[in-house]
Amino acid sequence: MNVWSVINMDLSKYTINNMKERLEEKLILSKELVNEGEYKKRSNIISIVEKEWILKEWFCSVDIGEWEDVEIIIHGSNEAPVEELLSLADRLFKQIGIHLEKALVYLKKFIPSQEIDNYDLSTITIGRIVNFDDSILLGFSIHFVYGDYPYAFQYKVKFKEDGWPIGFEAGPL
Repeated sequence: MNVWSVINMDLSKYTINNMKERLEEKLILSKELVNEGEYKKRSNIISIVEKEWILKEWFCSVDIGEWEDVEIIIHGSNEAPVEELLSLADRLFKQIGIHLEKALVYLKKFIPSQEIDNYDLSTITIGRIVNFDDSILLGFSIHFVYGDYPYAFQYKVKFKEDGWPIGFEAGPL
């Protein structure tokens, strides 16, 4: 079966320009839900090295094509998202239709019994991506949900910074 012929997406309706500026306005720092006393106790334990290596998540939601409220997550520090990742997001969203198509074709290739129309785009994460060999790469992942709760599964297709797919993960939601 030729999976390329299975997808018939109008890629132009997925293009999002000026995403860097939009994200700079909309992104919110994700914070732990702990009380102030617990937070102080925990922050005293975490070393400076750990604070530098544990990236914070900045998030917002956007509509992409027919998908509403897609969560966008960008790695950063307590102060701001990483500038390089905002630039990557800008490049990514100018061609998001192409990357969505690649992700869906990739999933169809490995899971041919599932209908492409039944994947629901849930999240796009931009930042450090762990590869199958435990190497850490700069890139992004596109997350889809397939099925209904309690039988829903999440599929995460990972891409290198240049847009090349490097694998996927799947598991129950």
